[in-house]
Amino acid sequence: MSQSAPLVLRYWLLRVTAATRAGKIIKDVMSSGELGVVQKVPSDWIVTESDLEVLSSNCPPEYVETKPEDIVVWVDPLDGTSEYTQGLLDHVTVLIGIAVNGRADTMGSHRFRSWRFSASRTPADKFIVTTTRSHSDGIVVKALEALKPDEIVRVGGAGHKVLLLLEGRAHAYVFASKGCKKWDTCAPEAILEALGGKLTDIHGNNYGYGKDVQYPDAQGIFATAKGVDHALLVSKIPQELLDAFPY
Repeated sequence: MSQSAPLVLRYWLLRVTAATRAGKIIKDVMSSGELGVVQKVPSDWIVTESDLEVLSSNCPPEYVETKPEDIVVWVDPLDGTSEYTQGLLDHVTVLIGIAVNGRADTMGSHRFRSWRFSASRTPADKFIVTTTRSHSDGIVVKALEALKPDEIVRVGGAGHKVLLLLEGRAHAYVFASKGCKKWDTCAPEAILEALGGKLTDIHGNNYGYGKDVQYPDAQGIFATAKGVDHALLVSKIPQELLDAFPY
C-alpha cells in the first residue's frame, strides 16, 4: 500500500477491505455449519487498481495532517451475534468505525462507503420505530410508548437497525438502555449522518469516540432517518426516563 497517501485515506481503504473479508469469513462459517477454521484468502489484501484510485484521490484538507494518535478504530467483527447463531443473517453486520479527534468519521463514510445507495424516503402515512429484538425492559417499553409509533420493528444488531433507517423502512431507532457499546455505534453513526440522518444518546447529545471514553453507550441510543425531526422526537421522551440515564 502506498505510504505516501495521507494516513486517513489508508485507514478508509483498510476499513473497506477488512469489512469485506470479515463478511466473507462470516458467510463461510455459516455455510460450513460449524465454527471451525475457514479458508483464508491472502489475495483479499492485495492492493488493486481501484484501491490505488482511492489512495491517490484528494484528501479533505482537514484530514491531511491527521496523525495516528488522532485516530481510534472501533470494531465489532460480528454485530448481531445472537441472530447469527439463529441463522438470521440479514440482522448481521461487520462494523468498523473510524473516529478522528473523538468524532465518528462521517467524511470517510460519505466518500468511501461500501453501501452504494442513497438514503431512501420513509413512509409518510405511518410512523415506524425499530428497537431491540431481545433486550427489552420496562424503560425501553416506556420510551417507545412515549413516541406513539404506528408500528414497532424489533430486530437484532445495531448496524441492522441503522440500515433500516437508511432503507426507509423505519423513521427512528430508539433503545433506552445502557446495553450498546461504542463499537456498536461509531460506524453506524458515521454512515447515517453522512447520508442525512442523526444518531445521538436519548438526551439528543452526540457520543464521543476518543481513546479515553468509556466503552458503554450509557445514555442509550436515539437515531433518526433523513428528513425526520430528530430534536422533536427526542423532546417526547419523558424527563423521568431521561433521569435514568445521567451523565
